[in-house]
Amino acid sequence: MNFWLDIFYICIEYERMSRGFASKSMFRSNMVGYETKSMINPVSGAFGFSGGVGGDSISITNFELQSLRTIQQFYTSHLANKTYENIPVDFTQYLKLREVANNAVIKYKQNDALSTLFQITVDGITGAINTYGLNTLNTETQVQNLYLQGVIQDIISGVNVTNAFHETSGTLSMRQTLQLAPLFRYYISLHGLPDPGVGFDPVKLALVLTALENSGIDPYN
Repeated sequence: MNFWLDIFYICIEYERMSRGFASKSMFRSNMVGYETKSMINPVSGAFGFSGGVGGDSISITNFELQSLRTIQQFYTSHLANKTYENIPVDFTQYLKLREVANNAVIKYKQNDALSTLFQITVDGITGAINTYGLNTLNTETQVQNLYLQGVIQDIISGVNVTNAFHETSGTLSMRQTLQLAPLFRYYISLHGLPDPGVGFDPVKLALVLTALENSGIDPYN
């Protein structure tokens, strides 16, 4: 079951209990999703839930539900899974989604269950964006530490020199070496060498590139 719908069901159950309704367990009740009009703001295309003794029902619009799902899929899931670099950096999208959730907190203020659900959502997406920023700053700090500690010199003299072609025939000896750009050297120091056939992770590479540029380090020379 979707994480946010789990939270939604829990909030519904809490709301019923706080109102004094005699309700079945949320895992045993006949709670069923259906298309209805919102009780708070009647518009077409609302998504509702009903069930339990007393016929209580709670509904949110389809737009609000889709916003919840987007926030869960692209923001809070990465926050929970610690894949911070995958959190979207589109600030306009973030502001629009946060506004939807924040407006819903006010819209459903008479319904403690829904108001609490959307407040959790506001806090979640805000936390995800803040964490992305902290993760970016952490990467920049690591890059700067590598530079100041002289680790980059070790890479230049060791890991950075790779035999690409070495052939000896008679008195003729040929040897060619490759030197990695700073962008890739710092990537290797932070994340290690990529597995054979996999290559450098583009998201992590972009984060290292930003850190280098913000630190005044030429990523290519």
